[in-house]
Formats: sequence, structure tokens, C-alpha cells
Amino acid sequence: MALWNSRDGYGAVTKTAHWLIVVLFAFQYAAGLTMTRLGEGERAFGLSGDALYNWHKTLGLVALAVAVVRLAARHVGELPPWAPTLSEAERRFVHRAERVLYAAMVVLPVSGFVYVMAGDYGVIVAGVWALPNPLPRSEVLAAAGRWVHIGAAIVLAAALAGHLGLVLWHTLVLGDGLLWRMLPRRR
Repeated sequence: MALWNSRDGYGAVTKTAHWLIVVLFAFQYAAGLTMTRLGEGERAFGLSGDALYNWHKTLGLVALAVAVVRLAARHVGELPPWAPTLSEAERRFVHRAERVLYAAMVVLPVSGFVYVMAGDYGVIVAGVWALPNPLPRSEVLAAAGRWVHIGAAIVLAAALAGHLGLVLWHTLVLGDGLLWRMLPRRR
């Protein structure tokens, strides 16, 4: 498999970043839904609420770095042609959903960072290193960051549902092998 995208298919960098983002977003949704429901002193997955929040923030920054790599890889080489089994309407949907997904990969971690830094909650990377806070304490900025973060998560969930639904439709119902385009080895 080639390192970069080409007319023959997606490259290793794009595929690796894609699946890393899948895993990171799955963890982020699970952690976000869990940590916001924990009571004082409660634990989930063997972690305290504080530990879950810190891992959520740490992996959010990791997701941002992976997103930057993914966006850069998109502009190196050439994108493969559309899957021939996609209808024109599906291509338009994929194009729009892809824009939402890429925007969310940036907006979610940045808005989360603004929220926790302006709210003076801070980020302790991997529970070890406290990031310096570049933002002044501001309830208004923190609230804006929080609501953008939540809104972007909802929009992302809708785009992901559409993306996943389309892939599953093509893979399980039509059986056209669409999923293979993003797997490490193609048929």
C-alpha cells in the first residue's frame, strides 16, 4: 500500500489517521457521556471522574494532532476517484458529510480547549503534565466554548450516523465492497 493517496486508492497515512480518529471519537463520546453523569466520588471503568476528564482532554488534543495529519494527507497526492457504486445523490451527501466531519475534527478539540482553559479547569496531559493556560479566565468565553463543543458533538454524531449508515448500506445490503476502500488491504 502506498504511503499517500493516489488514483489507485487511499494511502497508508490517510487510512491510519481515519481509523485512529474512529477509535478516538468512540472513546471521546463514551468518556464524555460517562464523565458528565458521574456523581462525586463515583468511578467508571476504574477511573475517577477527574481522571476521565483529564483523559478526555488529553485524547482530544491527540485527536486534533491526528486530524491535522489527516487534513495534510488529504492534500498530498491525489484523491482516488469516487466509488463507482455511489449514486450522484450519495456523492453529494458524502461530500457534505465529509466537510462536517473534518470541521468537527478541529472544532471539537479547539472548543473543548477554550472551554476548559477559559473556565480555569486546565489540562493535565496524561495525568502528568499541566499545560500552561494561554487564556484569561472568562465565564463568557468558557460558556461559549462549552456550547460550541456540545453543539459540534451533536452535529458530528448526526454526520457520523449518516456516514456509517451509507457505508453499512453499501457493504451489507448492496455488497459492493465500499468499506474495503478504507481498510488496510484492498481485495
